[in-house]
Amino acid sequence: MSHIQYVDELVKEYLLFRGFSQTLKAFDNDLKAEKEKGFRVDKIIDQLMQYIYNYDLTSLRELWGHLDLKLFSRLENYFSPAIRKLENAVLKLYLVNATINNKQDRVQEFFIKMAPELQGHSEWKEWFALPFIKNPEDNPTYSVHFSRQWQETLLVSLHNFLATIFQCMPQPTLLMIDEDTHKLKRLQEENEMLRQRLNESIKIESVSDINPGLTPQQPPIMDDFYIIAQESPLIENPKSLRSLIRNIGGGSSPVLSRKSTASTKKAVESEAASTKRTNTKTKFNCINKTETITKRSISCDSRLSNSRKRDSSIDTSVDRKAKEKNDPSYILLSQEEYTEHKSSIIQCKSNASGSYVATGDADGVVKVWTPIPSPKTVATFITSTANTNKAVTALDWISKNERYFLHGDNSGIIQLHDTRDGKTLWEMQVDSSPIVTLLCNPMESTFVCSVMNSNKSKLLLYDIKTKKLKRTLPMDTTSVESSVALCSTFNHNGQLLITGLSNGNVIIHDLRRNEIIDIINLHDQSSPLIDVELINDYTDICAVTEEGELCQQSLNRGNKIIWETNFKFEKNSIHGKLFTFDQSGSHMLICTETGGNILKMQPDGETNMLELGGHKGTLCCDWSTANQSGACITGGAEGKAWVSTLLSP
Repeated sequence: MSHIQYVDELVKEYLLFRGFSQTLKAFDNDLKAEKEKGFRVDKIIDQLMQYIYNYDLTSLRELWGHLDLKLFSRLENYFSPAIRKLENAVLKLYLVNATINNKQDRVQEFFIKMAPELQGHSEWKEWFALPFIKNPEDNPTYSVHFSRQWQETLLVSLHNFLATIFQCMPQPTLLMIDEDTHKLKRLQEENEMLRQRLNESIKIESVSDINPGLTPQQPPIMDDFYIIAQESPLIENPKSLRSLIRNIGGGSSPVLSRKSTASTKKAVESEAASTKRTNTKTKFNCINKTETITKRSISCDSRLSNSRKRDSSIDTSVDRKAKEKNDPSYILLSQEEYTEHKSSIIQCKSNASGSYVATGDADGVVKVWTPIPSPKTVATFITSTANTNKAVTALDWISKNERYFLHGDNSGIIQLHDTRDGKTLWEMQVDSSPIVTLLCNPMESTFVCSVMNSNKSKLLLYDIKTKKLKRTLPMDTTSVESSVALCSTFNHNGQLLITGLSNGNVIIHDLRRNEIIDIINLHDQSSPLIDVELINDYTDICAVTEEGELCQQSLNRGNKIIWETNFKFEKNSIHGKLFTFDQSGSHMLICTETGGNILKMQPDGETNMLELGGHKGTLCCDWSTANQSGACITGGAEGKAWVSTLLSP
């Protein structure tokens, strides 16, 4: 990150060149107020220590909170204990510094402000007695923290932790300009060096052909292509490789100067001594013996023929690789049909291991069945009655226990089901309006649901065990019109929630702080987003609108659009998952009017990899890649579910 300041200067120069004085002024103000200090670890550490030495607890907490929000919250969940340990160590260093300098008022102020946050942690239990202990540096509980070794170790650990994060975090394209320039320069120098070595080799071989006596030692007999094995970078460029083959086959080979019979060698030597040569780079201009001319021409012709054959084989190989690039990576092994539903299948979802599939239909019937080796019903849950029709509008499995799943219907009711015992554990009325989305947290025993009432939406976070509402998440306030949450997805550690809205925006919630940290407009319009997913290590977001516009956009490179296309799907007032991805994030399963299609995403548009078919109108899909034979589940408007077993690449 050391070149960030250089890029900042480039941006300033560009803004000044364009005459954007107001933008330049705002940019300078933002640079002065930024808390990342240009991602310089030493500056951040110095700022933290300055707050500690000045007893500025508020600023210290604000800076750490900023780092936690922008950096630490995006790390894997197993980093959380280390982050909390570092935070506690920084706070203890604040207390140690205040105690050493006899600032008892600062120590008391610390515990007054921080008591609500720290009193429940066992690590701080004994520290509340610090203001009442004389000479705490001699007390076994605190003596370690008063040592210089502990303080220096803390600073080194914090420095290394921040440096590692900055080194590994994705960088925008503009910051890669310096690295790309050096890489290009290095490649050019390497190519020039290889070109010189090749020219020198050709010159030496030409001289050896003309006068073998000039070379005291002949290289061992080997194929002409030994040069290629030494210059492996040439293989990466087929054009350079073909040029090299032509040069070698054209008569500049060390093998051509050696013959298998002594008579031929003598004939060549006598002719070399008697014939006048004007150019050392050419072959013999005049050869008197017909036998030598014939043999040499045959040898050259065979070399040229071999080079053409090898050149042709390389062209064929390149063409074959180009064709293989468009060949399907997945192979369809078999397809099975599940026909237990009597109405349109709206929701389908596999559990984490892929052993069970839950499907819900428009009549309020939920079926749990095994997809492999052949579809077989395990449990059935009926929520509708003779007087009411409760269509299944949302469904998701509980991540930490595969025997339980939740489903919501169009009457605002959510139920928890046990697939092993085949019974409903609890039921609760969230609202009188339909449940639009329902999503279980991948790491915690919570779920998020969205309810819609009179074109308004509420995004609610519930505890699964207690059925209690933990909090209501804030909604998008940037739009004049009210927005409805139509689709949601969690990131890998369940700390961020990404939600697609009816106004075309995507909002990103930080669930720990209960606040919106970003608002994005993927398609640059107000068309409702009806499905959203995260791919590529949760750095890219993919969403589809009601009009079938599918877009992939990067969250780390200035929200840059990577890939987009259009597709036709079955229009329905209630739908499930319309697209999903394999584990690599390079292939997509989408719902079309004729069934499921597997596409491979490319920058210039999609390539139709495999058509699964099977439906007159597909309303939901799911892709289980838990095993080597991935299973694609699609649910149709005709009430059938198709299981397509694939062989993964």
